[in-house]
Amino acid sequence: MKLHLRLLFFGLSILVIPAAAQDLSTVANQKAFAINGALDVRAIGYQSKGIAARRSPFSWIISGSPTVSVYGISIPIAFMFTEQERSFSQPFNQFGLSPTYKWVTVHGGYRNVSFSPYTLAGHTMLGAGVELNPGKLRFGLMSGRLNRATTVDTTTGVLRPQSFSRFGTALKAGYGTERNYFDLSFLQAKDREKDFGITPDSARLRPAANSVLGTGFKISFLKNLQVFGDGGLSLYTRDSGSDLEVEIDSSQKFLRRISKILKVNSTTEYYTAYNAGAGYTSKHFSLKLIYKYVDPNFQSMGAYFFQDDLSNLTINPSFNALNGKLRFVGSFGIQKDNVKKQKNATTSRMIGLANLSWDVTDRLGLDANYANFTTNAEPTVAIVNNRYLLAQTNSNVSVTPRLIVPGKATTQVVILSYNLSSLKDLSKDTLQEANILSQIIFLNHSLTLNSLGATISSGLNYTSNKFAANQVKNYSASLGFSKAFLKNKLTFSSSNSFIITKPLQGEGKIWNVGAKVSYRLAQTHRLALRVNALNNSLTYSDNEPVHYSELTGELGYTYNF
Repeated sequence: MKLHLRLLFFGLSILVIPAAAQDLSTVANQKAFAINGALDVRAIGYQSKGIAARRSPFSWIISGSPTVSVYGISIPIAFMFTEQERSFSQPFNQFGLSPTYKWVTVHGGYRNVSFSPYTLAGHTMLGAGVELNPGKLRFGLMSGRLNRATTVDTTTGVLRPQSFSRFGTALKAGYGTERNYFDLSFLQAKDREKDFGITPDSARLRPAANSVLGTGFKISFLKNLQVFGDGGLSLYTRDSGSDLEVEIDSSQKFLRRISKILKVNSTTEYYTAYNAGAGYTSKHFSLKLIYKYVDPNFQSMGAYFFQDDLSNLTINPSFNALNGKLRFVGSFGIQKDNVKKQKNATTSRMIGLANLSWDVTDRLGLDANYANFTTNAEPTVAIVNNRYLLAQTNSNVSVTPRLIVPGKATTQVVILSYNLSSLKDLSKDTLQEANILSQIIFLNHSLTLNSLGATISSGLNYTSNKFAANQVKNYSASLGFSKAFLKNKLTFSSSNSFIITKPLQGEGKIWNVGAKVSYRLAQTHRLALRVNALNNSLTYSDNEPVHYSELTGELGYTYNF
């Protein structure tokens, strides 16, 4: 059974996160009641010099994460209480249940259910529903509120976009298994006009309506081959209260025919979206070819977001060799917008991604990544000034060798990484300052003294961002240490760094020194003291230096139960 509860009010936040659907057939074998989790209390002191304080001189926090179990039904809870008053302009409670018994799942309250990428696709709904999966049959029904009405808050003066309450019903029916299936889904949703404080004329607000038909399938054959796809047809009415009928012309023939089944008017438009592909999958190699198409302005009230106006063709190879020690995953394709030729220019993107991981030996390994995005815009139905056409290439290369040296006395880990990224503007009329070349190099070393229970870590980092006439650089070094004492009851750790930054003008230096001591009083009780000091100085070539420092201390107590 899933439970989802969230409470928000001044100074206190309580969140109950939904667990996985609970199978009621196992309830008889579970404990009647159990509770476990942690309670944390912290007091924080702060002092600054040279700048305005960025937090209160003293603050405290009480937080917890208990999990309550009732006959195996897990209810994770998180709460936080502080001395800082928090105000929520629209407090809300959320509660949801999704009990499961064999092939029946019932939904109630606030739920996030997905039937199709284009119909009901994880949108939060307050309502009720059921999912039935007897054998190869698949059926789902969900009905309720998708959005709650919002108005201008006259008590606080806060202005928000107004919206109606939105209600919808989604259906799903299908047949098949994970390897072979066919599904149909349907969503019908609309705004309710009679919400308190909202009229269709306020702020040019109009109630909308939406009907979406979706389909999905997968067919597997010859053991390793499969074809698959999803599609959606969305009928979206911008003003469901309009009395204007659909105009009769060649482009509206479909709306004329559909008007015999669904209510449409002159503000109704229809959009299509689909993706389809074919693939081959074996133990050591896979290859997929996927095509995706989305109309401009495609919308569904059952989904939060769509990247629209695009056609995308990609090929995705992957393989592993040398008994799994060498692994490769790639994606290559081309994407275009302006699929309906409604814009003055069409933008195309060449996409290339490649990830290679190689375990050369048991100790030595190598990871390499490459990404390239090339974008070009070309004029279509009108002549467009070249300076407004986008033409650029964004590429990124990273190489990361890694070395692990285990031993009885010590264990060492060395990681070296080089990252190079560039942005090149290929437009003839664009200034060279638009080109950017970035480099990041870091070296990390970790040494663990096994017999002493101590770890020493160190690192060097170099970052450079180069423009046509300028360059920004950062150099940094870090040193850390941790050690356990008294049979691991007492732990000391320290984390320190020094950064030299060279902006366009001047130079800056940042010291960051931190230490933490924790002591386990008993199996379930722990005390911790943390201190952190920050010192920042920046010197400009023509101004006086800027210097400030901050000191933060924290005392904490944790109880695990």
